[in-house]
Amino acid sequence: MAASGAPQRYRRIQALTAARLAQQVLRVWRELANPGNIDASWPAVRAALAPIVRQAREQAAFFAQAAYMDARREAGVDDSSFTPEGPLPLLVQRLERTLDVTGPVEFKKAIAAGKTPQEAMDSAAVRMVGSTQYLALEGGRQSMQRSIAADDRATGWSRVTDADPCAWCAMLASRGPVYKSAKTAGDPRKGGNRYHDHCGCQAWPAFTNDEPFIGVAEQLYDDWLRVTRGRGGKHAVNAFRRWWESEGRAGYTAPDRP
Repeated sequence: MAASGAPQRYRRIQALTAARLAQQVLRVWRELANPGNIDASWPAVRAALAPIVRQAREQAAFFAQAAYMDARREAGVDDSSFTPEGPLPLLVQRLERTLDVTGPVEFKKAIAAGKTPQEAMDSAAVRMVGSTQYLALEGGRQSMQRSIAADDRATGWSRVTDADPCAWCAMLASRGPVYKSAKTAGDPRKGGNRYHDHCGCQAWPAFTNDEPFIGVAEQLYDDWLRVTRGRGGKHAVNAFRRWWESEGRAGYTAPDRP
């Protein structure tokens, strides 16, 4: 059950995976990239980064699979015949394109915008960390979502936010448990398995049709109903975003805070 704290422990484990990856990416970028000739230095940078991202993706998938089976046992679903799913393969073209766009392309865009070489290096570093973390954490997120989809005993999932979610993530977390059979037509919060760069959210499996809300999701649900009353579609989304950015975020007590 969510009261055990397992969802947040799992989220923190994946956050550590992302943090370690960020350190490695920044070290490679600072040591191997030459702002005086970014094109000449880039092949070595990309060759060093690719295995780092793949290893982090494998770690994220491993943690997700282990957490999934732990959640299953904790829910009383002790079926040793089920094997959790892994992520989809990370294509070489996708990985290299992501690195190219957030490395030399971002660096050159920053230079063209009038930034100094050091400022351009920093801009590219922020983009690169966000995009590589996305690819790595996707390994865990896909493992979790694919396991839920393949497991006849799973009923759905909940979105677990990090300590400082954006309006989009807070909105999706406000849905609480999302069940496989739930109809999402007309609900602007559908698409709860979508993530973005620098996003720390994770999915947590559900195994009953009476799952509790995780963390502050129930509070977010109440806020969603109150803030969006009388609105629908994108108007509801915009109303929640305005509320979150003006006052909601400041009053939000994250699960990791006192």
